[in-house]
Amino acid sequence: MDNRLNPANSKSLFNHFITGEVSIVSFLKFLLFRQSKRIVQYFSNAVRVYVLKGEEEARCAALAAAKIAGKKQRKTMVNLLSQMNSNVMLKYPDKSARDTLSHRILSLINDMESRDWNPADADDEKNKLSKINAEYLSGLDQADPSIFIKKHPKLF
Repeated sequence: MDNRLNPANSKSLFNHFITGEVSIVSFLKFLLFRQSKRIVQYFSNAVRVYVLKGEEEARCAALAAAKIAGKKQRKTMVNLLSQMNSNVMLKYPDKSARDTLSHRILSLINDMESRDWNPADADDEKNKLSKINAEYLSGLDQADPSIFIKKHPKLF
């Protein structure tokens, strides 16, 4: 990656863009990549809260993030869930807890793989999220995964 596109240099990147040293295409790719990574992290944090606490608001947030994501991002998200499920099955000695956590993860995978979503599906899920937890929606709109860390610091 061009060092000027390093996320640590975002202010510098903007200066390079303004001076014409970085093309608008490169600048937009950088912004989209950064946003994409933050949506996946938002999803991951929402899943963590849902799986460990059973919080339905976090489940809705995770699904909303998945629905606004592109196909490639959703595939990454499903892979994260599959890996999480494998870890739960290997590391949780308590069968009851293991089954509960695994059920929550598998239900998300099932919902995510049930069909290809369109923008209307994403809007519906975001509308649902706005009614049950406006903070989580704000975090999603800003691609801010820290909302879950602030609300549930002991889980992170």
